[in-house]
Amino acid sequence: MKLQDLQENWNKFGEQDPLWGILAWPDKSQNRWEIDAFFATGVAEIEEVLAYLERLDVQVAREAALDFGCGVGRLTQALAPHFRVVHGVDISPAMLALAEQYNRFGDRCRYHLNEADDLGLFADGSFDFIYSNITLQHMPPRFARAYLLEFLRVLRPGGVLVFQIPSAPRQKWRLLLQPLKPTRLWRLYRRLRYNDRPVMEMYCIPKARVLRLLRAHGARVVDVQPDTSADAAWISYRYCVTR
Repeated sequence: MKLQDLQENWNKFGEQDPLWGILAWPDKSQNRWEIDAFFATGVAEIEEVLAYLERLDVQVAREAALDFGCGVGRLTQALAPHFRVVHGVDISPAMLALAEQYNRFGDRCRYHLNEADDLGLFADGSFDFIYSNITLQHMPPRFARAYLLEFLRVLRPGGVLVFQIPSAPRQKWRLLLQPLKPTRLWRLYRRLRYNDRPVMEMYCIPKARVLRLLRAHGARVVDVQPDTSADAAWISYRYCVTR
């Protein structure tokens, strides 16, 4: 699977059912999200994350933040009252067009299309805080690993990274599908089964591998805890990391 395939899939969500594509609550499909209620979930999530960091006694400078996988800006806007500037990055032009449309914070929220498997549009040490939730789980692990290393590169010394990714499926048979999903054969199957509809595919990286990757590249892992953001069929974790 190429990033172009991911972009095509998520652009379809952006065109057909963008808010549900971001927050897939069962009763909100087919464009049944009410916009204020949708964005209120982002405010609640960021308040919880900042309270979590406070409990860990982790100090965060409030200059620049990055929302990776920003979609229509649900979390970008929620971060804006807490930082001087927040950059939202996404692979879908359709999602980003809506993010600009919904933006209530002017230049404090800045949105970027990123079609590469790196964050080359940002210099080293650009951000005090990086947050990514329910995004890395929707891409093959080779892309997720590459972005994790890029998070460390663009994080300032003393900066804080919080991200979520599933570690394993609760049902072992799902693990057998992981190597198939990025293949051409799987894409053909998906096209035949779903036609033009987007598909919300899930991937994972075992917790032990995530920790090895982070530590091998100089990160300090402050905390790892079970997380419920992913589908209930997956064992998922939230990681808090500093440089």
